Formats: sequence, structure tokens, C-alpha cells
Amino acid sequence: MTADGDAGLGVLAGIRVAVAESFDDATIAELGSAGAVVTAPGSSDRDVAVTTDLPPEPRGDGVLVVPTAAAMGCRCYVTAPDLDTANRVLTVLASAAAQRWPADVRFAAPDSAVIGVAETVPGAVHTTLSGAGWAVDADHGDLQGVDAVITDGPPTVPADMCAIGVAVDGCNLTVLSRAFDDAVALDVAAVLTGRDAVDAVWCLSGAGHVELVVFGAHLRGGPLTHQLTGRGSRWAGEITTAPRYRMTVLPTSPAKPAITRVPDDAPGAALYGHRWLMSAAALGEFLSALPAPMQLGKVEFADGTWRTGFGCDAAAATGPDISAYGSWPAAVEAGAVSFSRRSARPVHDPD
Repeated sequence: MTADGDAGLGVLAGIRVAVAESFDDATIAELGSAGAVVTAPGSSDRDVAVTTDLPPEPRGDGVLVVPTAAAMGCRCYVTAPDLDTANRVLTVLASAAAQRWPADVRFAAPDSAVIGVAETVPGAVHTTLSGAGWAVDADHGDLQGVDAVITDGPPTVPADMCAIGVAVDGCNLTVLSRAFDDAVALDVAAVLTGRDAVDAVWCLSGAGHVELVVFGAHLRGGPLTHQLTGRGSRWAGEITTAPRYRMTVLPTSPAKPAITRVPDDAPGAALYGHRWLMSAAALGEFLSALPAPMQLGKVEFADGTWRTGFGCDAAAATGPDISAYGSWPAAVEAGAVSFSRRSARPVHDPD
């Protein structure tokens, strides 16, 4: 069973993937279309192995990903040289599997995550997790009351869980999380291995998701970011509107921008925002808690697309006009926004 991908095209361009015989021809074709060179199972001439049997623990910088079985249509194991490569392979596999995901799936570990750590895990792991801003529940070997748990040894994974095995300072660790919390496990594994978080987590290719563009207190690092990250939203980058909008200041706590579209014959500004990806259930929950005069609606962007973003009832947008600054962080930095004592100043952290 082989399939030669186009080494110059696709997210898997030139990557050699050995695939178990139990995967169907459609999956093999998807891997090939993504640029992978698909080889027979057990081939030593490979970069990634996709098996249905538990392979050896990862060594060196290698990783072993055990995705949620229900998300893939079977229990499988992906061994890869690093998290990024494993994520790219799983992106293709999840799309080909076309399984149903929960409506409230999380696409990121929350900023307030609680990570359980088994008693036998080295103490340095506690320091690493705390450095990421997460709470650590020591001597905790199960998922009760935590977002993920870290154990040492091979990833023995129950059917209702997912896992990632990584090697850290010569110690083989396993990150366990609940079924369909694969993105949470991936974020924790990235922190453990000292790598940047994966931008386009593979779960997005299998699970339905929606996009929300924000402009003020919900910018990444802002005082209301927790309202998004606490619902499993994943930051997806920066974006700028078409020059058809104005930004004024609402007298709220914390202060927020009011984004309104200008009439066709009026001058407007291009405004800077952040993209977040989340489940439809998370967006619905967020919208139900959104206070007036804030609104969600279609916003035009510089690339010609229309996306769901924050807006405001035009009748309430009577505060100081800060459109000329081009972004909420720039207006705050220039002192154009007044904050009450209870208001936190938003932090501009696009990295």
C-alpha cells in the first residue's frame, strides 16, 4: 500500500507516512493529496507512523499522539518527530474520518487550566506548568476536577480519553485528557516540550467551529479574554477591517470600544482586531451573556471577506472618537481612553 504525494504541495509535502492496513483507500488518498508519501506499515523509511497497535514510547524529541477514538473512527496511534508534524498528519486524518464531535468541544486549554500531576512525575514539571500560568494539582493521578493529568510511563489510554506521550529531560511523560479534549492535551504537551503552541490545532479540521473577531477588551491578553478562553476558544491571529468603520469609547467598566460602520459617503478607518475560533455552543453561550449595547454582526475586512465580529448599537456610540489610532491598544497607549479604578488596562500581546 503506497501513495506518492506531490512533494511540492500540501501540508504534508514530502513527509513519509507509514499507515496501518486497516485504514481505507480514501484516507490514503487524502494523505497523498496533502503531499505525503504513504508507505507500507512497518516501513523503516518513514517520518511518521500511524498504527492501530501501541508503539514504543517516544525517544529524544519524538511524540506519540493517541487521539480520541471516536474522533477518528478507531483507536489509532501517531508517532512523529515533533508535535507540529503529528498535528499536520492528524489534521488530514480527522478530515478524512468525518466523525461527529460534541457541540461544545474545546479548541484550546483555558488560561485558568488546572493540571493534575502524578506523584512520580519529576518536580521540574510543576515549575514548567506554573510558568504557563496554570494551577498544578500535585499527586493527582486521574482527571477528576482537572483539565488534564500528567503521568510517567507509557500512554495506556482508556476509550473515553485521549493522550500525548512526550520525552522531557530523558523522562517519558504522558498527558491524558478527556475524550475530544485533544486540543487541551496538545497545548499541555507543547508547554512541557518548550515549543510554541500549535496555531491550527488538528481538531479544527474535524469539529465544526465558528470565528469571532474582537477589537477591545477581548483582544488576546485583555481584561475580558477569559470570557473566550474559558469557553475553549483558540486565538487565530490578527486581522484588519476594511476602511469603513469608526471606533468610539463606551463608558463601561472595563472601558470598551464601540465599533460602527460609517455611511457610504463618510470617511472611515481600518481597525485592528484579533480572530478567535470556538465551538458554536461556546459562541451561543457568549452571545447570551453579552450586555447591551454590544452586538455581534457581519464586519467587512481588508481582504474582502465578511466575518462575525463585535459591533455596537449606533445610538450608544456617542463617546470620544478614537478611530484615528487604528486600534484599541494604540488608543490606550496614547492615553485616549479613560479607565476607572476598577478597570484593567488591556495588554497588546499578539505573539
